[in-house]
Amino acid sequence: SVVSLEQVSETDVQIGKFHMLFVPHPGYIAQDVTFRRDSALSNRPLVRLAKITCRGSWLNLLSFRHRIPRIELEGAQFYIPAHVPPGIRKHPQAKITTTVTDLYANGTVLEIAPRQEGSRTVRFDFPELGLSNLAKNTPIHFRTRVINKGLIGRLSAAGTVGPLVLKKVAETRIDGNYRLNDDDLSTYKLIAGILSADGRFQGTLGSAEVTGRAAIRNFEITSNRHAVELTGEYNTVVDGIKGNVTIQSATVRMLRSILLARGSVRGEKGKILSLDIDGGQARIEDLLHLFVKADRPALNGALKLQAHVVLPPKQEPFLKRVQLEGNFRIDGAEFTSPRTEEKLDELSARALGNGKPKGENVSKIVTAELKSDVKLEGGLATLSKAVFAVPGALTSGGGTFNVLDEKIDLRGKLAMRASLSRAAGGMKSVLLMPLDPFFKKDGAGAVLPIRILGTYSHPAFRLSLTKSRYGN
Repeated sequence: SVVSLEQVSETDVQIGKFHMLFVPHPGYIAQDVTFRRDSALSNRPLVRLAKITCRGSWLNLLSFRHRIPRIELEGAQFYIPAHVPPGIRKHPQAKITTTVTDLYANGTVLEIAPRQEGSRTVRFDFPELGLSNLAKNTPIHFRTRVINKGLIGRLSAAGTVGPLVLKKVAETRIDGNYRLNDDDLSTYKLIAGILSADGRFQGTLGSAEVTGRAAIRNFEITSNRHAVELTGEYNTVVDGIKGNVTIQSATVRMLRSILLARGSVRGEKGKILSLDIDGGQARIEDLLHLFVKADRPALNGALKLQAHVVLPPKQEPFLKRVQLEGNFRIDGAEFTSPRTEEKLDELSARALGNGKPKGENVSKIVTAELKSDVKLEGGLATLSKAVFAVPGALTSGGGTFNVLDEKIDLRGKLAMRASLSRAAGGMKSVLLMPLDPFFKKDGAGAVLPIRILGTYSHPAFRLSLTKSRYGN
């Protein structure tokens, strides 16, 4: 038995206790079994087994068939070091023709040592593991449940793996199907929800294409506690050795929005998420519901978004960690606050030269158009080339929006169709008429410095008759 194990594994095999079996089936029980390729006993063995139970068949034995019907492993621990020592040939090389029909190794642990300094050992736990048709230099069929908290969570899979390339583990081929059932995302702290997914994988341990569909029930960013349902399809390449993921394409559906993304999750000392997002079919209220603490989104409208997002592995709240650079446009924007809508209605009416709305026109809904370049870092969004337009008025400029306390500080120029005096209306118009020529510019009836303060749900508009007051 020791000789055959050493020939198959090219290792030095040590067995603590050994007991032959004859009835009802031929076989043996071996305990405290180790497989080593390093003479230093202080180093970890490649394999440590608490117990091997081998059950043969008298029919196979008497007919000289090299097949073992069943082997059971208990307390199996596999370790792949950063540099696998060369094979040990203690016996004359022989052709291994024995095939194991079924091998069961529930509770197996696989650890892969880091390939680079500073990275961590990758651990896979197998509460269930069944292998079939085990033979040297051939793919092995498997059925398993595997746990890896940092990479795949809890996974059920079936397929083929191998032949195993010990010197180049990353080149070992894999192929099969997988399913994730009700995986709790709250272990990641920043987010929460229940994930289910299914799909296929094929390639190698170091580079496997993984495709599939996923659904997350009650997904939320834990700092905001606004749950939504997410569904999506994805095509990724996974490095099962280093834990890196390349997202070739992903389509995410949330409420009435569809987001397209590609990017990666990689790094040696903590993983960095990097995504390029295209939100050509999105709604601003959907994103605000997910990322802002307010129960009611302050803004509704069709959103077009292009952004590069980075999430570094820092010990900070999500909104302080996330970094974003891109641009957005919101068409047909409506503020949900009646007070804000009333102010926009008044701004539009005055800019058109209709004076302050009265009577039935007071509650008229005014839609706005917004667009800007944006850079978000440390919870502060800096806007540039920003444009805010309502019928009769257009504001351009830039400023900041604090996503942590939702405060706005935007400065720019307000261009109105109406002249200054006509926009003021009433008795003020008579007093302002002499100033009209000074504020006409580029075909606009009046151009004034403007500043927007307050919060995104309750903005306050301030105009000045001093052109340089707000630095524009």
